[in-house]
Amino acid sequence: MIIPGLEARLGYAHEQYDAGNASDDISQLNGWLAWSPGNLTLAAEFDNMDILSDEYWSAMFLANYQFASWMGATFRYSHEDYESMSVSHDADRFTFALLFSITENFGLNVEYSTTSVDSSSVGDYDEFQIEGLIFYSRNI
Repeated sequence: MIIPGLEARLGYAHEQYDAGNASDDISQLNGWLAWSPGNLTLAAEFDNMDILSDEYWSAMFLANYQFASWMGATFRYSHEDYESMSVSHDADRFTFALLFSITENFGLNVEYSTTSVDSSSVGDYDEFQIEGLIFYSRNI
């Protein structure tokens, strides 16, 4: 935590991959930043991976507002870019979700997202989801 309400995380992983006569690196860099002044949360995340000569990076921006203790709304934008020797694509996704706390142990997430993919093998698509979330806590 940098200051109250402002949090940042940074992670890096690396592995040397050896398979027979082939040798390559696998690496990942991830950064995350969130700011929560009261009922509003703003967040951003960046991910960069190099996996056996394939390159992938993504970015996500999120805004969440908690209207009441039982209801919140989230807007999220994410972008992905993937490149390999044979395939490459870019994707943009916009998501809007309403989150409800029905009881202390049960929540409901109603979510709609639309994705635009710049690829010859995958087209654009929309998703609608309703998720039930069970919260369980136990004092030990």
